[in-house]
Amino acid sequence: MRVAIIGGGPSGLVQLKVLLEAHRRFSVAPFEVKLFESYSKIGGIFFHHSYEDGELVSSKYLTTFSDFRPTLDEPDFFSTERYLEYLDAYASHFQLWPHINLSTAVKSVRRGVDSAHVVTYQTPDGEVVEWECDALAVCSGVHAVPHIPDIPGLERVPSVMHSSAFKTREQFGKDTTVLILGSGETGADVSYLAVTADTKKVVLCHRDGWIGAPKRVPGQKFLPWLFGAKDYDYPQLPLDVSQITLFDSMYVHPMVRDSMLIWDFYHFVALPAGCWLCGGSPYGVDQFVGQVFGERFHVSKLFLNKAWQRIHNYVSYPYRPTTWPFWTRVRRFFFNTETPPPPSRTIDIAPFPSHISEDGVAHFPLTGRPEAERIQTMEIKPDVIILATGYLTSFPFLNTPDNDGHKAYPEAFDADVRQIWNSDDPTVGFIGFLRPGFGAIPPLAEMQSMLFTMNLINSIPRPLNPDDEWHYRIIHKPDARVSYGVEHDSYAYQLAKDMDCAPSFTEVLKMSFGARKGWRLPYIWAAGATFNTKFRLRGPWKWEGARDVLTGELWQTISRREGLFGNIPLSIVPMIYLGSINLFYCFYGGFWGLLAKLRLCRPIQRRIEPKLIMEEMARMQQVEAQKAKLNGKAMKK
Repeated sequence: MRVAIIGGGPSGLVQLKVLLEAHRRFSVAPFEVKLFESYSKIGGIFFHHSYEDGELVSSKYLTTFSDFRPTLDEPDFFSTERYLEYLDAYASHFQLWPHINLSTAVKSVRRGVDSAHVVTYQTPDGEVVEWECDALAVCSGVHAVPHIPDIPGLERVPSVMHSSAFKTREQFGKDTTVLILGSGETGADVSYLAVTADTKKVVLCHRDGWIGAPKRVPGQKFLPWLFGAKDYDYPQLPLDVSQITLFDSMYVHPMVRDSMLIWDFYHFVALPAGCWLCGGSPYGVDQFVGQVFGERFHVSKLFLNKAWQRIHNYVSYPYRPTTWPFWTRVRRFFFNTETPPPPSRTIDIAPFPSHISEDGVAHFPLTGRPEAERIQTMEIKPDVIILATGYLTSFPFLNTPDNDGHKAYPEAFDADVRQIWNSDDPTVGFIGFLRPGFGAIPPLAEMQSMLFTMNLINSIPRPLNPDDEWHYRIIHKPDARVSYGVEHDSYAYQLAKDMDCAPSFTEVLKMSFGARKGWRLPYIWAAGATFNTKFRLRGPWKWEGARDVLTGELWQTISRREGLFGNIPLSIVPMIYLGSINLFYCFYGGFWGLLAKLRLCRPIQRRIEPKLIMEEMARMQQVEAQKAKLNGKAMKK
C-alpha cells in the first residue's frame, strides 16, 4: 500500500515512523511511504514559526514520543531549537530520511482512476511530478493561515505584523510602545520578549479573558513564617505530569464518563482551590486581571495558558491585593507560595482596541472590567502591533480544480471518527488537527497515527462507537473558531482502548514480577500521568523498552512530587473524590442493572451530558440567528 504524508512536523514524522514499522507488527506487506514537506527542514511550526527565547509549554516527559526518550539531564522544557534537534535525531534513529522529501510542495490531490489518490507535487528543481497512492495522511497542522482581526485604522500604525512573522526582540525597535493583540500562549511569550526589550510601554489586549496556569507545580512551603519560603525559582515538577489520572480517564464508570461530574470536579474544586492555594485568586494562578467570567468560565470550555508563568508578575503586580481576605491570610499562615519580587516594569492589560484614530492613538471600549477603565487614563499610541490572534486552518491542495468532477475531499473538521478520518472516506486521515485544553499535540498525534494505520489495514479490533467521543471533547459553540479541542488524558486513553493497548491493573502486576524495580510499575501506572509509554506495554504496538522507561526516566514524575501541594491536592484528593464517585456508580449501576435483567424495572437510559449541552448550544444559536434575521426584516420595513 502506498501512503502520502503531507507535512513534516512532529505529526508527519510520527505517522511516517508508525507506517514504516507496521509490517513488523501485522501480517501485511511493507508500506511504501513518501513524506512531503514544503520547507527546507522538518519541524513544522517549530521551524518556520519559532521566535527568540521560544520554549515549549509542555514538558519533555509528555511531549517526546513513547519510544524515543530524552536524556535524563535534559531540562524539563525544551527550547524550540532543542526540540528541532530532537526531531532530527528521531528521523535519523528510525531511518526516516530516505522517505522525506524536503522543499517539496504538494500542489494538489485528486481522485485517481487506477489508484485512490494522485498527489501532484513540485520538486526543489521546479519539476512537477504526480504520484499515485492508496491513502493520504494530512499532517499540515492547524497553524496555516494567519487570522487577521478587522480593526479600523490598523494601517495607521507604523509597524503591524502577525506573530508568525515575529522572530526577535529587535523587531520591537527602541523606546517604542508595543501593543500585543491576543492573550494566548504566543501573546504571553511575545509580551515577555517585549517587556524585557528596550521598549517604552507594553500593552497586552484580550477579548474575553484567559486562564493563567503555571508550567510547573507552584512551590508551597509549610509554615513559611517558621521554616522560610521556598525559593521562587526552584525547579518544581512540570504541572502536566503531576496529576493522578486513575479515576478520571482510566477506571471511569460509563455513567460518570458520560456525565459532567469529572469536569465539574476540576472546575468547582480543583481549579479554584489550586489557584487560591497558590496565589489567592480562584480564576488563575496569581491572576487578578483578565479573568474569564460568565458562561465561558468552565474547565470543559477552556484552554489553559501555560505561558502565563513567564509574565504573571509583570501583569498582576498592579492588581494584587494590598490586604488579603481573612481566609487567605489564614491559608498563608500555614502554607504559601512565595510572591516574586516587584518587577522593574509592568505589562498593561486592555480589551481589544475598537479602532485606531487618525492621529495613531488606539481607542479601547469600556467593558466593565478594571483594566478597561485603567487603560482609559492612558494615551496609547502604538509604534508596533503584534497580532497574536491565531490561525485559520487551510488545505490549499485539497478540492482544487484538478479534482473537479470527482468526489470532494473531506477536511479536518469533517473527521467524524475519533477526529482522525471521515467515515465516508477512511483512506484520508488528519493527524494532529486537535488542541488539548492542557497537554501536548505530539503524543496525541502518535496515538492517532497508530489508530489510522490500523484503520488502513482493517486491524481495529472492534467497531468504534461514536458515542464514546463526547467525553473528551472541549465544549464549544458551533461557530467557535477553535472547534477541535480535546481533554488530553481522556482522548489518549480512548484511542488506547480502541486499539487494545490499555493494560489492566492485573496485567501490570504480572509485568512487574521479577523485573528490576518492578514495584514501581503498578505505582506509576496508577499514579502517573497519561504517558503514551503506558500504552506500549501491551497490544499491537507493544515495545520492549516501555517498562524500563516507566520505572526509570518517567519515575522522576513520581519521585519529584514534593510537600503537601505536590501530593495532597494533585494526587490524593482527586483519587479519593473521583474514586468514591466511580465506586458509588459501580454499585448504583450494578444494582439497577440487575433489577432490569430481572425485569423489575426499566434499563437505565444512557445520557451523554456533553452531547446534550453542545446540542442545546447549537439550538440556542439557531434561535438567536433566526431572531436576528427577523429583526433585520422588520428594520427594512
